[in-house]
Amino acid sequence: MEKKNVEKKEIKDITRRDFMTKSALGMLSLGLLGDQALSEILSGENIELPSGQLQWGGIYVMEGPPGPLTVINGKLYLYFGGTGYFALHGHLHLVEAAISAVKKYGIHPGTSRSGFGNNPILLDVEKRIADFFGSEDAFYFVSGYLGPLVLLQTLRDKYDVIIMDETSHFAVKDAVNSIGKKVLTFKHRDAENLKKVVVKGLKPDERPVLCTDGIFPTFGVIAPIPDYVEILKPYGGLFVLDDAHAVGVLGARGRGTFEYYGLKGENLYFSGTLSKAFGGEGGFICGSKEFIEKAKTITGIYSGATPTGNATAAASAKGIEIVKSHPEMRQQLYKNVELAKKGLRKLGFPMNDTPVPIVTWSLKSADEMLRVHKALMDRNIIVPYSKYVGAPAGGVLRASIFSEHTEEQINRLINELGKLI
Repeated sequence: MEKKNVEKKEIKDITRRDFMTKSALGMLSLGLLGDQALSEILSGENIELPSGQLQWGGIYVMEGPPGPLTVINGKLYLYFGGTGYFALHGHLHLVEAAISAVKKYGIHPGTSRSGFGNNPILLDVEKRIADFFGSEDAFYFVSGYLGPLVLLQTLRDKYDVIIMDETSHFAVKDAVNSIGKKVLTFKHRDAENLKKVVVKGLKPDERPVLCTDGIFPTFGVIAPIPDYVEILKPYGGLFVLDDAHAVGVLGARGRGTFEYYGLKGENLYFSGTLSKAFGGEGGFICGSKEFIEKAKTITGIYSGATPTGNATAAASAKGIEIVKSHPEMRQQLYKNVELAKKGLRKLGFPMNDTPVPIVTWSLKSADEMLRVHKALMDRNIIVPYSKYVGAPAGGVLRASIFSEHTEEQINRLINELGKLI
């Protein structure tokens, strides 16, 4: 028990402070950072670093790993962007795993996995994915973007019609368009509209597959999957979820949207990514050994593409290990999300009460949101202005909350935002 507590403390210390501390100490030793600057970094204050004079032609360039404090264009910001929900992308254990893997196995196998392209790292990632999600087997490939494509291609002999949420991610839409089967769309997260579409558009002998995001990336809302299941049950409907933002985050064990709703069944399929909550890179699907073998055989990815690089694969394996071994990180994430949403409600913004670490709000105009976005950056706080999938024409302000944000950092965002609106 004592050893376990030590391990938990080690994880927490590294993910929250060690990277910035060690980087700051290194700069101090080289005479690049003064005592006052070091003190401010350790206390969580935001300052401009010596490389701030560097210009990148008007684009934002991240010059360190993403985390609660992140260096962009030479300046240290309190960061509420991206998808690093557990701030693992710069975690020392992941970095060390990546370095060790490259030293031992090189950059990547240099060939597809159907021949000699398998190696212990790739096989280990698949074993860890299967273990984490409670499946017999898993298929790990180079990008989560390919997940819906892999599933729809593998399942194509089991459905006749694709039904898609109209606000689905590009990955879902690209996958759907590649299949060449009949496609019906329904209004975003609207079960009643889905029912109408099904009744009007499905023939008696047609079996549907419903495709949607689990968590939609702009507003962080969850698809009402239980309602969809009931509607499609008489038709033997299949479900394909792009669960990129949910895996690692939703559910008692972090298994995603289906677990969040307590749903199980042979017709429920999802794809995920290791590049968000798990701090690594690459996409995956889970299933029985027979299903995974079919996916590797039917799709061209296993036999026709170079697999994920050894560095990111090894880092991904370590990220899965950390998320599985430290469920308290997920609980801390939920607390931080609740704190952020509570603060935004007090400012007058409507917020849902889910644990999704994406908090989004809008102001009266795009110009007003751009003003606030810039003013926050002037205060060394980054909240992206976004016109991503599903955003209204004027865009939104979208903050990502990390488990490693401190209460003080979240309150700072709320307080500074309150002054600006």
